[in-house]
Amino acid sequence: MRLEDVPIEGLAKDQLVWVDTRPTSHAALPRRLREARAGAVPVGRLERFDDFYRFAVRLLDQSGSQLQFAVGQSWLLTSGNERPPFFDEFVEADQGETLKGKMSATAFMSSLLLRYLDGFREEIAKVDVSVDKLDETILRGREKRSPLNSLAALRRRLADLRAILIEQRGVIHGLIAPDFLAHVEDTDREFLIEVNRIFEKLEDDIGRARDTVIGSFELYATRVAQDTNQLVKVLTIATVITGVIGAVAGVFGMNFNTPFANTGLAGFLLVTGGMILVSVGIVALAFWRRWI
Repeated sequence: MRLEDVPIEGLAKDQLVWVDTRPTSHAALPRRLREARAGAVPVGRLERFDDFYRFAVRLLDQSGSQLQFAVGQSWLLTSGNERPPFFDEFVEADQGETLKGKMSATAFMSSLLLRYLDGFREEIAKVDVSVDKLDETILRGREKRSPLNSLAALRRRLADLRAILIEQRGVIHGLIAPDFLAHVEDTDREFLIEVNRIFEKLEDDIGRARDTVIGSFELYATRVAQDTNQLVKVLTIATVITGVIGAVAGVFGMNFNTPFANTGLAGFLLVTGGMILVSVGIVALAFWRRWI
């Protein structure tokens, strides 16, 4: 049977048709599906018609392409510039005979939306792993270059994820609005509520990941301040030692003829040894007091 001959409006309750098309596809579609695909749906808007509803979400790829959904009583139409990878993962998850065809169209759409939202979760998990590695490197003080560029890239990625997620808020919240749920079967409401729960959790997770990135920056700033403080202590001790040596050398460099100034090599060795002992004593005191 050709796709255009499928009796979309005559499907039984336990039957489901899922059609995934491209905007440039010229394959013949049943009349109802052609009507559902007509016109572009702005991202974030949920449009309701007599016997179907439709909306669009933005994919996580770099192109920012959209994925259009049109959901009827027993059919689901998806349309995008490219087939999202999670579609294939969703289909290949079942081994052998599947019961997906017995799901309602709204339940099937909810399953696809949950797979779509899983993409956000995976991206957040990648950010968490990167932050953990950066924190470990910062704490060990082994970074070969400043991690600020990496932190900025992670912060930018989270900002992009948050912007895309917020863009879908109108759709996700619209799916559980009272006026929409009034047209949905009772068995499908729990699926829509679960989608909304996952969506809100993702918003919280992105906020938490953002705080984690900011915490890594504060950790790096603290580490840099500690290194700077340590360097200042070392320079201070070196300045004290240099000052003591300079003071002793200045005293014995004055043009006064004293008996000690005429002791020759013995006096030179005594003064030099004394300066060395004083310098070693200052360094030992600094280590004992844990100044360095």
